[in-house]
Amino acid sequence: MSRKKKIITAVSTFSVALGFGFVMQHGDAVASRFQLDTGVAATASVAPLQDANVLAGLTPSLNPSQLLDIPVPQPAPVQLAALDDALIDLVAPEMVIPQAVPSTACDMSMDATILPLAMVSLTVTAPCQTSAPVTIHHQGMMFSIMTDADGIANALVPVLAENAFFISEFKNGDSAVTSVAVPDLVNFDRAALQWEGVEAVRLHALEFGADYHAEGHVWSAAADKLDFVNPPTSGFLVELGDPGLDMPLLAEVYTFPTGTGSQDGTVALSVEAEITAANCGQEIAAQSIQIDPVLGANAIDLTMTMPDCEAIGEFLVSKNMFKDLTLASK
Repeated sequence: MSRKKKIITAVSTFSVALGFGFVMQHGDAVASRFQLDTGVAATASVAPLQDANVLAGLTPSLNPSQLLDIPVPQPAPVQLAALDDALIDLVAPEMVIPQAVPSTACDMSMDATILPLAMVSLTVTAPCQTSAPVTIHHQGMMFSIMTDADGIANALVPVLAENAFFISEFKNGDSAVTSVAVPDLVNFDRAALQWEGVEAVRLHALEFGADYHAEGHVWSAAADKLDFVNPPTSGFLVELGDPGLDMPLLAEVYTFPTGTGSQDGTVALSVEAEITAANCGQEIAAQSIQIDPVLGANAIDLTMTMPDCEAIGEFLVSKNMFKDLTLASK
């Protein structure tokens, strides 16, 4: 297939810390939702005793001789009434103890399970957020998915840090956090591309000199289902986000198993945007995050204005969003 391509150079960069802005801005608020309540000890102060002389002054002073002349009244005989038999049968009423108030059924949570290939399985549980969009934040990457009728959402996520931290957030501010250690990430090179809206950009990898649409061309239209029992020995791509949402946050992550590679060569990474009726003449934006086992994370921001609609069907290509991978067999 022949395609016209126009090379776009993206030179503007942003700090990786920009991607962590949500954590920095909302970290205290989020953390406070997961702290245990601490009890407050109540204290009581006792007033000091009054001076003994003052207390003594409250009692009239009497001469000892006068005490002898004070008549002592004799107690009158007391007739005890017979106990009523009915009183004997009285039983104290049963004490009603208030029941503890159960915790709200709307509490949400997020769990992460480690998988092979430096990936995790995320589960968001929010009983009061049924069929609702939720945004997942991870190390600067964001994507949005939908909960089901029970308020549960799942996602398979390639991690971008060995100590991986995740936040799930709904539009009303409800949120949950989780973290997991994934030391296996050191064996992988990883590149992530993210954007907003369906008609935007795509990540392409040409492995070891492969041509477009041939074996070794890895992109969304040629992505295979992951096999965790027999892990791939070449690169693979994972798509994140629900394109059915209104203006969804979407991402694609390409991974190459550098630690177990058996071939020398280069993987050429590029970003392509097809000019369509939905985006022609529009401005689109994308961000890249590239994870190097040695150098860590690097991020680049790209904004491009698409050509007019006369160019529908053509492609814009940026080769500066990622560094090509130079691989050596292990």
